[in-house]
Amino acid sequence: MTEKKLTKKDLNQMFWRSNLLLGSFNFERVQNMGFAFVMIPAIKRLYPEGEERNEALQRHLEWFNTHPWLTGPIFGVVSAMEEEKAN
Repeated sequence: MTEKKLTKKDLNQMFWRSNLLLGSFNFERVQNMGFAFVMIPAIKRLYPEGEERNEALQRHLEWFNTHPWLTGPIFGVVSAMEEEKAN
């Protein structure tokens, strides 16, 4: 089995998407949709289409709230955790 690894392109896509984090702010789950939107490139790279990908995306649709300046390290850590889980 080959190791699944995020590429620099995936990380760049996540960086640019992170600028839109607050575009779907809501009072029920705050920044959850923006968080999931940012994680999509990583999820697509790490999980094949199907149940695993759906579960990964749903994991990131829980309540999430932070200051936008702090999202970089958070996305980095979460991406590394997803990479570890996928392998």
